[in-house]
Amino acid sequence: MTSHSTTASEALDLLSLDGGIVLVAPLNWGLGHATRCIPLIRLLEKRCKKVIIASDGEALALLKKEFPHLAQETLPSYGIKYPTGNAILNILLCLPSMIPAAAGERKITQKLVQKYGITAIISDNRPGVYSAGIHNIYMTHQLRIQHHWQLVARVGSSIHRWLARRFDHWLIPDFEDSRALVPGLSGTNEPKAVYAGPLTRIHKESLPVSYDILVILSGPEPQRTEFEKGLIRILSAMAEYRILFVRGTTQAAAIDNASKHIRIVNFQDSREINHALNSSRLLISRSGYSTLMDIYDLPLKAILIPTPGQTEQEYIAGHLPADNRYTSLSQIELHKIPAVVSKMLVNEATN
Repeated sequence: MTSHSTTASEALDLLSLDGGIVLVAPLNWGLGHATRCIPLIRLLEKRCKKVIIASDGEALALLKKEFPHLAQETLPSYGIKYPTGNAILNILLCLPSMIPAAAGERKITQKLVQKYGITAIISDNRPGVYSAGIHNIYMTHQLRIQHHWQLVARVGSSIHRWLARRFDHWLIPDFEDSRALVPGLSGTNEPKAVYAGPLTRIHKESLPVSYDILVILSGPEPQRTEFEKGLIRILSAMAEYRILFVRGTTQAAAIDNASKHIRIVNFQDSREINHALNSSRLLISRSGYSTLMDIYDLPLKAILIPTPGQTEQEYIAGHLPADNRYTSLSQIELHKIPAVVSKMLVNEATN
């Protein structure tokens, strides 16, 4: 099969999944992998005999809330953490947990295939979720690893493609043509590639403004918590703004209280997050690819801050669409947020 630029529905036509029993298994690395699987699962529910979800941690908790009626299975945790700002060191520190987790999920996958009679797998960046003899699809947008050291980028990209080699198809949630959101990550001439276009659970609505600032957090610890603490410290002093703060975790809050102008929630389902994005003036979030997919069609402004040491997010932050809607900051530049917010919202008011 040659590569195609399609909508998600057309991509599923090409993958011939209708009437089957499909396992969808997103990686638990922040919430982006889980959230982009939500529209895919909804399409599969209309086409397939049965859909089973498998993941771990916060990603599984989110999907359980979104699809309480579907079978849910727990996979081993990769134990992904970002204790340092060095991407290579972070990966090396995670290897002792990632390698056995990948081996463990392979064994569990074989049991799930037998238990449910699974005919196809869609594995979102979980190379161990694979079973010989059925239809295996690997979903990723990161076919080309980005790093400021080209040797690391080439080696990382080669390893990733090697891990994905046995899958029948690669499902890429981006455009194939000039509209690609992250061409430096998603571009490939691989015949296995099927482009689905951006996968988002968000749709544009005309709603009155409820919040000046919407904060959406996710990502590996301890950086998520450090980000949360830093933002709360800065935003608590910005009493002139109405703020909704979505923590993206079930863990206890890292703060005892917040100012009255900040509403804090742990999670929001798709309906709630859709409403929040469409009724806010400005978003503060990580520069994750799923975030970019969610907001690219909205008039929302955004301050996007990459996770330190996560080179994919650093690449995205450095290659944002060329308009005045988006600004990127590093995590050590959180003190600049009040001035940046003021400038962006004042500009919005005068446009």
